[in-house]
Amino acid sequence: MKSQAGSLAWENLRYDLHPWLKDALLSLGYPTMTPVQASTIPLLCGNKDVIVEAVTGSGKTLAFVVPVLEKLSKRLYTSDEEGKLEPLKRNHILSIVISPTRELAKQIQMVFDRVLEYLPEDKIPQIKTQLLVGSLGTVREDLEKFQDLQPQILIATPGRLLDFLTTSTIVKTSSLEIAVLDEADKLLDFSFEMDVVNILKKLPKQRRTGLFSATISSAGDTIFKTGMNNPVKVQVKTRNFLGEQSNAPTSLQLSYMLLHPEFKLTTLLNILQDYDFKKVIVYFPTCTSVKHFYQIFTKLVAGDDDSNLQFFSLHGQLNTKARLNTLEKFISGNEANTKYVLMTTDVAARGIDVPEVDLVVQLDPPTDPSVFLHRCGRTGRANKAGRAIVMLNDGTQEEDYIGFMEVKNIFMTKIDPPESPQTHHDSFQKQLRKYMLEDRARHELAVKSYVGFIRYYSKHVASSIFRLATLDYLAIAKMYGLLRLPKMPETKYIENERMPQDGWLGEPIDMDIYAYADKLQEKSRMENLAKDKEVKIANAKRRKELKIKNEAWSSKTEHKETKQERKEKMKRKREAIEKQLMENDEEDEQETQQDWKDLIRQSKKSKNQTMQGSFDDL
Repeated sequence: MKSQAGSLAWENLRYDLHPWLKDALLSLGYPTMTPVQASTIPLLCGNKDVIVEAVTGSGKTLAFVVPVLEKLSKRLYTSDEEGKLEPLKRNHILSIVISPTRELAKQIQMVFDRVLEYLPEDKIPQIKTQLLVGSLGTVREDLEKFQDLQPQILIATPGRLLDFLTTSTIVKTSSLEIAVLDEADKLLDFSFEMDVVNILKKLPKQRRTGLFSATISSAGDTIFKTGMNNPVKVQVKTRNFLGEQSNAPTSLQLSYMLLHPEFKLTTLLNILQDYDFKKVIVYFPTCTSVKHFYQIFTKLVAGDDDSNLQFFSLHGQLNTKARLNTLEKFISGNEANTKYVLMTTDVAARGIDVPEVDLVVQLDPPTDPSVFLHRCGRTGRANKAGRAIVMLNDGTQEEDYIGFMEVKNIFMTKIDPPESPQTHHDSFQKQLRKYMLEDRARHELAVKSYVGFIRYYSKHVASSIFRLATLDYLAIAKMYGLLRLPKMPETKYIENERMPQDGWLGEPIDMDIYAYADKLQEKSRMENLAKDKEVKIANAKRRKELKIKNEAWSSKTEHKETKQERKEKMKRKREAIEKQLMENDEEDEQETQQDWKDLIRQSKKSKNQTMQGSFDDL
């Protein structure tokens, strides 16, 4: 169903909202509806399940907040034919709204509560909301708060909501009127799907269900697992300056720049210093890279007296309270001459609505193409002008990403990086090296960030575009501020003639004296270093002993071989002697036989002579 609303004034809405709700919307400064609101609100209020796919920043949150509050107002404040109101039973809920992130859940609650500020005090019971997200408290504490507050609307992340509904039998879902899945494509992917489906199974079948996202089509067949009845699909798209259908709002200018990876950081700094904006969100690939570059910027950039930049760090490794506090400070920042910079990961890519965000910069494209538009959509919201820039590595196939995104109806124009003299880059690199040498912990974080980026890069969905073999590992390492390349399999892609000796990216340093700034950490390192040296000495001694032992064994082997040779020689000699003896024996035997013959002859002759003599004597 395409949105073709003629007039977007609230009085032209094809559904008669509760009077207090109409007054609240006008008081909040919403004189007209957005196309997605004009299309969705009548359907969801009028007992239709909806699947809403609309460009980011098009007003999707209010498109489900209004129907939820309308249904609750109708249930709580509309009397029956006899003029009686049906009281809501204790511990019964009327609506749930599920969000994939804690930050988005908090923002949704803020939108509900902002509208509910205009709920007249004479409306009894008052409509209340409760936020259910991990790390802000235990499930037991949430249940205690629920029993005390008696909210009709639960706004939650999937894991905590499932725990909340299964841990206790206190919460009753049989009266539930409406369920909403915001950023539904994310909620229905492999990471949340089981929890979401199990939650929906606990809800009554006769309910209204709404799925909302800028990229709902990526959810595929999992949509059918939500139990919707004949849903109506609402699609709101725009056309770009070429007249092509686009998934990005017309107020959002999307662009990309090709640059050598070593210059990404200094280019980012030039953008932050030179571009005109009030607030900017900069997306980094990993949590460790946010921590690493946040420390660099706060130390080397924000510490400069001439700088008007204030940096904030937001990533998934922070606890929930710290994340929500950081987001709140960034949103509330309004000093006239200050530029506010939120350095974050995809934890702030979906649904976060921060007023005055004029610019979004992505140091690298996201691994999932569907997240690209969510990132860009943090600016150019509600028809306000916005600009989004993505940096691509020159000398690779990354420029093919532009054509890849055009297939998804996302169009970008090429821009040149801001001009900056080489001396500025060299000066920053020199500062960065000095910064690294001041504390061993900084370099360890840099190495973790670098390795994390390589792993991140290997997980791109478009693997034919983002190829590990084409990366300039040395340039990226310099951008991350590394003193030395870590040992990792990907170094095989570095040509031998470019590979620095022993991996050093500058002058080699003595790692034994490269110290931690933290005294306790350095003391522990020195103790471990001494132990390691003792172990090395012991190992060297053991190797020496083994060498001697091996040499002795070798000598024995040689001795055995010599003895064997001597034995063979003696054997041959003995055989020769025996042969000679045998020959001598044969000669002796012949001589002996000859002697016996002579003796016999002589004996016979002697006998004959004796007999003749005897006759003569007679």
